[in-house]
Amino acid sequence: MYNFLQRLSGITSFAMSTLMALAVVIALTTPFIPSTPTHSLNLHNVQTTTGRMVDPLDKQSRSAEYARLTFDLDADLASMLNWNTKILFAYLAVDYVTDDFETNTVVVWDRIIRNERQAKLKLRKHHNKYLLRNFAKTFDGASPANLTLYVNPVPYLGIMYDKPLTSVGFQIPRPVKASK
Repeated sequence: MYNFLQRLSGITSFAMSTLMALAVVIALTTPFIPSTPTHSLNLHNVQTTTGRMVDPLDKQSRSAEYARLTFDLDADLASMLNWNTKILFAYLAVDYVTDDFETNTVVVWDRIIRNERQAKLKLRKHHNKYLLRNFAKTFDGASPANLTLYVNPVPYLGIMYDKPLTSVGFQIPRPVKASK
């Protein structure tokens, strides 16, 4: 016969193996839960200025070009929240190509969504939260850009992935010279 500790070890091993198999099944099936978020993104205005914004961490920021976006965002992301979703990370990113770099992606706005009430986004004439600045300090040679809404569901258990929802194309204009 087995003693108490051997029986406890067997039961614990079986329980851990069962929980591990359940965790793998959860992690593999969660991305396939259907969701139908509704969304619309409108870009109203893009303005480019030179040296108006000051970044205290970047000493060269006063001589750079910055773009300011004005956009509308309507989104209902509540269908993406399920029993395995801890939070949703929604963000707007601008993607463009320059002569120096093949891929440029700049996050200009973000929001952390924790519940269904916060999942309903209705932004009107909202501006970018973060600076849109090119690494080369000027937008010369920048191709037409895309403003894209991404959502990253952060699960309790499983893999994280970015889901692009909608995109709007635009051209980054030349900076407006300030009159004295």
